[in-house]
Amino acid sequence: MGQTIQISFLITHFNRPSDLALCIDAIKKIPISNYEIVVSDDGSTIENIERIQSYEIDQIVLAPFNQGLAANINKGLKACRGKYIIYCQEDFVLDVEINTVLPECFELLENKKVDMIRFTSNFYFKKIIPLTLTISRIPKFSFRNFLYNYYQYSDHPFITKKSFYVKYGYYQEETSGRYGETEYAIRILKSNAKIGITNQFMAFSIAGSQSVLANESNKKQNRKLINKSLLKIARAFRLYLECALYENSKRGLKTYKNFRKN
Repeated sequence: MGQTIQISFLITHFNRPSDLALCIDAIKKIPISNYEIVVSDDGSTIENIERIQSYEIDQIVLAPFNQGLAANINKGLKACRGKYIIYCQEDFVLDVEINTVLPECFELLENKKVDMIRFTSNFYFKKIIPLTLTISRIPKFSFRNFLYNYYQYSDHPFITKKSFYVKYGYYQEETSGRYGETEYAIRILKSNAKIGITNQFMAFSIAGSQSVLANESNKKQNRKLINKSLLKIARAFRLYLECALYENSKRGLKTYKNFRKN
């Protein structure tokens, strides 16, 4: 009988093979063993698929056409054979020192102190609850985190157990990227899932990488000056409203547009 795989590194990819190569190279530099690399591709061009098939990957999961990030993560998750899943989009690289925090991640996940541990964040959570020297838990609600309470979950790199999705559900498919991420973030916020975060970031975005979400709305960017502080407050109240209106069974947002739906 073969050895059980401990970690599945799941990388979602869509037409960014150069970024993917950097992401894979960073994983291979981490001094660990007993892992697999799974790339879930979301309908990239034939040329890019042929290119990534030459990479050192354990599994490549292909889609018949572009189905969106949520569907891409879902099919990748179902292909993973590891007990733990480290998720990373292709435009991020993991820090080679991530191996120093993994034992604590495993222990906290096994002891159910947390259900998921993030390796980075775009936002600074003013209130966190220390669990170990290197990992803290984000409280479900804190007035100190008032503007960012709903950002406990993010599609940025994280580690969890495969069983997480059996308990809390997979991602809502047929959704545009930001809509799907926001819907799942609210779903997790309203659940009893406990989200942790490393005290020092262990994942970093690749400089110069162009986000595939930037153009999904087909709307021109408004370049007028906007008061960023007021925008953050308005966004926070909008998302608290979404939390209040959210229904687990129906899974949908009331004030956000899903650009994959007509």
